[in-house]
Amino acid sequence: MSSTTDAGRGERGQILVIFAGGLVLILAIAALVFDVGQNLLDRRTEQNVSDAASLAGAQYVDGATYSYHGFCSAVPGGMPAVQAACDMAADSGYVDGTNGRTVRVDLPPTAPSAFAGLPNYVQVTIGSSRPSFFAGVLGMETQNVGAMAVAKASGDIPLPYSLLALAPHACAENKINGAPGSAITTNGTIHIDSDCVPDALLLSGNGVLTAPECDVVGRIQTANNATNNCTEAPTGVLVSGDPLRNLPPPPPMPAPAPVVPLDGGTIPTACPGGTAPATNAAPATCAFSAGSASAPAKTYRLFPGNYPGGISTSKAILYLSPGTYWLGGGGLHIQNVGQVISKATGDDTGTTPSGGILFYNTVDPEPTVVTGCVAVPTGPGCYDQIVLNGGGSSSPTLAVLPIQDTAYKNMVIFVDRTQSKPDDVFLNGESSNLNVTGTIYAANGTVRINGSDSDAVSAQIICWTFQVNGSGAGLTIDYEPDDLFHLTGTGLVQ
Repeated sequence: MSSTTDAGRGERGQILVIFAGGLVLILAIAALVFDVGQNLLDRRTEQNVSDAASLAGAQYVDGATYSYHGFCSAVPGGMPAVQAACDMAADSGYVDGTNGRTVRVDLPPTAPSAFAGLPNYVQVTIGSSRPSFFAGVLGMETQNVGAMAVAKASGDIPLPYSLLALAPHACAENKINGAPGSAITTNGTIHIDSDCVPDALLLSGNGVLTAPECDVVGRIQTANNATNNCTEAPTGVLVSGDPLRNLPPPPPMPAPAPVVPLDGGTIPTACPGGTAPATNAAPATCAFSAGSASAPAKTYRLFPGNYPGGISTSKAILYLSPGTYWLGGGGLHIQNVGQVISKATGDDTGTTPSGGILFYNTVDPEPTVVTGCVAVPTGPGCYDQIVLNGGGSSSPTLAVLPIQDTAYKNMVIFVDRTQSKPDDVFLNGESSNLNVTGTIYAANGTVRINGSDSDAVSAQIICWTFQVNGSGAGLTIDYEPDDLFHLTGTGLVQ
């Protein structure tokens, strides 16, 4: 009896040891189920975000002359590929430096990527840190998860449109108006995102529309003896949406070089090199209007940069050297016998364009000016139109080729997406010479073209709504894909 009792006493406390060991096992299983499971979920999400961010950046990496190796919270301006990657990550909830998350972009990629150092590749690495659920009792107080993706720019993709209207519910706002004897022809597709029935696209007047295809989410209405020779796509056309929505606007530009008179003219007061050149704090239009109608027109060479208050000419011939013209309010206005022609350096004669330019039309960036424009939207530095206003026998000329470098290659006009007013871009071809090549992009604006004895417009128009008017003449919108803005094809490689 005594020996049996002594043996039982020796086994006392074993259940506590077993319980403690079992508790550790239970916590380890809980850590496996909750912490490891959450880590797998987080990594899957981060991989999806890094994939999307690298693809977004790769759209703008082709031909980039800059490099960047760092986090999204410190990206300098002028790097559209990096900014697009960071914006995509932020849109997906991964903002660098917040909630324990990091977003890093390497352009070109770095080790351990197999594509380290190669151009036209962009690498995005996303990481996160969070407190453990149960693994903390095992000494692992935080959980760190990360994912990496590399994408490559893989070729140019031209958009098939001559006219693309983005307004989703516009009724009778996309118009093609003819007149007896007028023929309006586009050599590229017309696409209308509006779901309006019956007049997402309204054809009226006695003119004739000819186009290879009309894709309209809603319907086309033909009225007043108009003739539609455009094949309407069957029902079920999908909304295109803005194909350039991820293209960042051109960054602010420095002051331009002084205007150079080419034939003895005087530099206007507010122009670069004038006696009181415009500034962001004191915007004023660089206006060439001196002289009488009978006096010979003077010729000036202008240079790319910031023009607070815009540019106008009702008399002079303006040769624009290649680059970006940042119109900080005031827009661009050509009237009477004024002419604006893109000209490469050293090309100082004639009306044949050379080189390539981009007009970015926006508002003056000075906060006090912006505030004033809210109250009085027509003051100096306020957003205004790009207008070629042709009229009479004297023929103003807009002869411009699109910019040939930067992320905006083959774009000729970019309208600030946050600004809008009637006729954001107005090309009035009444007895005038319209020689415009490249993509006109006004995602929130209206583009109007009046054709009357005008030349063909070799342009692509991407806008909110449009109006094309033919007045007893032929107006042709050519489609030459090599001369238009291209999207960069992209693909994941890692």
